Amino acid sequence: MEENLWLLDNDFGILRDHGILSDDNIAVVRAPFVRDAKMKAVKTEWVILCVLRSGTSVCTIDGKEYCLKAHDMVLALPHAVLTRVSHSDDFLMDCLCVSGKMLEDSVSFSMFNWDVLAFLASHPVISLDEDEYARFSLYYTLMSHKLEHQGQSFYKESMQSLLKSFIFDFHSVVGRYVSVDTYSYSQGQNLFKSFLDLLALTRPKPRAVSFYADKLNITPKYLSAVCKNASGKTASELIHRAVTKDVADLLLYTNKSIKEIMVELDFPSLSFFGKYVKKHFGMGPKELRAKRST
Repeated sequence: MEENLWLLDNDFGILRDHGILSDDNIAVVRAPFVRDAKMKAVKTEWVILCVLRSGTSVCTIDGKEYCLKAHDMVLALPHAVLTRVSHSDDFLMDCLCVSGKMLEDSVSFSMFNWDVLAFLASHPVISLDEDEYARFSLYYTLMSHKLEHQGQSFYKESMQSLLKSFIFDFHSVVGRYVSVDTYSYSQGQNLFKSFLDLLALTRPKPRAVSFYADKLNITPKYLSAVCKNASGKTASELIHRAVTKDVADLLLYTNKSIKEIMVELDFPSLSFFGKYVKKHFGMGPKELRAKRST
């Protein structure tokens, strides 16, 4: 499988071949691999969950540096920017790499409430205790075995059930840090969670509240009220926060031209894109990009 791997600076791996990298895929990866010297930082498209088996490593996630040790778990949500800084000679890490579509089919992102999502965004590294590490290792071994027998009947359904079970176990791990008690959500809370799902999985992200409201079969005004009540921010604020992250990631961590980024993010013109970046960052695209070398 290694010839089809997209190496993320030795620490992580996802499939490179986009014919293989389908919406329905899951991959299990054992690092380290041969270093790809051309790669400095990579923006993920899948959910990447890794556990350090041995050794130590230093990496950055969305610009923040983390020192990893044995039994640390790393969670990178879609569009996170990963960079490896260093690792010890005995470094070894197991990774589960899951497409957003498969994760959504198995268990919705919305099972994680707003507090949990905020926690994971700011704390992507969690230290597992011995029991949690043992359970992850069992899941990893079983998923590895099942991936070797994809032709079996009900393979996808079985893998989705296994992934769902794993996510619930992961949910309990996060419960050591924030409250993740399940309870009956109100209609507004369920709508807010559906909005978060939609925002997380839509690419490129439309900037109009009406797009998301139409998908959810509600009015833009009601969607904004729901978001304000659940998070203290309007739907527009949440949308622009997500879009500006995409803008910053592409300008700071890729070599795509400004025009290519403008097209990829579905802006109508370079002029409009420049004004948008200026409004949200206080500087134009060229000036923002220049910051990566400072």
